[in-house]
Amino acid sequence: MQSSSIKDLNDLCGVDRLVHIFLDLISYNTQACNDSAMIPSSAGQLRLGAHILAMLQDLHLQATQTKEGVIICKVEASKGYENAKHLCLLAHLDTACDCSGENIKASLVKNYKGEGIKLANGLILDHSISFNLQKHVGDDIIVTDGSTLLGADDKAGISILLLLLENLVTSDIKHGPLTIVFSVDEEIGKSCNYIDVQALNCDFAVTIDGTALGELDIATFNAMSAKLKVKGKSIHTAVAYKKMINANDVLVEFLNNLPYDQRAQTTLGLEGFYHVVSMQSNMQEANAYILLRDFDKDKLIERQQFLEQLKTVFNSRYKDCIDITYTMQYENMAKVLQANPQIVDLCKKAYEQAKVEVIENYVRGGTDGSNLSNRGLPCPNIFTGALNCHGPYECLIVQAFHKAYDVVLNLVQNVAVTTKG
Repeated sequence: MQSSSIKDLNDLCGVDRLVHIFLDLISYNTQACNDSAMIPSSAGQLRLGAHILAMLQDLHLQATQTKEGVIICKVEASKGYENAKHLCLLAHLDTACDCSGENIKASLVKNYKGEGIKLANGLILDHSISFNLQKHVGDDIIVTDGSTLLGADDKAGISILLLLLENLVTSDIKHGPLTIVFSVDEEIGKSCNYIDVQALNCDFAVTIDGTALGELDIATFNAMSAKLKVKGKSIHTAVAYKKMINANDVLVEFLNNLPYDQRAQTTLGLEGFYHVVSMQSNMQEANAYILLRDFDKDKLIERQQFLEQLKTVFNSRYKDCIDITYTMQYENMAKVLQANPQIVDLCKKAYEQAKVEVIENYVRGGTDGSNLSNRGLPCPNIFTGALNCHGPYECLIVQAFHKAYDVVLNLVQNVAVTTKG
């Protein structure tokens, strides 16, 4: 069992600009918050956005931060490539709600030997947790101390784009017109609410927000959230018989009616699910936040209808005590990309040039590209080298991280050369 070293990570940081940028970014806690009324949902996203804006202004790039916190950077084309198609590249500032992003303590495993990794707090990251680890024997891996997530989702993507912009400014890299977007609240499905696709004025886009080496996301879930509220009737237990409605009991009974074989932990591949994210309850009021996911949009609507049928049954049984509010979060991008294959083909060529095998993936989640594609901007998603995102086992394969940068650089050059007319 291998352990990790903070000193080794600091040493690497001194010679590896991409890793240096990444460690700077993860010092900002940008965890999104479902229940926040703020836009964006956490102040840390604004702080990181301001930091990035200052970096871009130091490079003398044209960049702005919108009132919602989104950073938009426009890069003029190289001379002779002004007529190339306009490419938009995106990464998101926020980290997942599932696990803390406060005070991240990262360290490095050098030359992974394939025996598993013991994190500083005693958690074991091995192949039973992450099957993909076995593909990275001999690689260097950035890990957490086991008490937080790492933030590679999606600060690895941000790092790649920041290094790209640095190199575009300081090197003679031929490129067409580019727009770089650092979005907010992607993890809670709100990011595209704050992005004006028409104002971007781009021909196609790519998000750098994937995981394993070689992943090319060409389809995503359709996603809906459901906020369930139960109103109880509080009566003293001495006289509660046939009068009390205990909201705790009703919530538990309702959730137990969700099919167990259709949960996140019991499904895989193209199977959809119900996922209870959180619950808060007392006798008088109980609340649950539920995710509905399916690759087929009609089946997603069927999941919503199933909840509505349950609600009808329970409201008849418990005197109209249940209310459910639904929010459509994002849609599958598969059909849009099938109808607009050029950007996917350009990505595949960039993978080939970087000597990375393409693994076309139906991602069991979503990206900014899900909604952007369905709003008229075709947008697949490429890998970053991160694994096990959204929790303390999250890690970043350094060599895959660099391969992701190579793919993005190749893509930018390919778009310029292939589409300049």
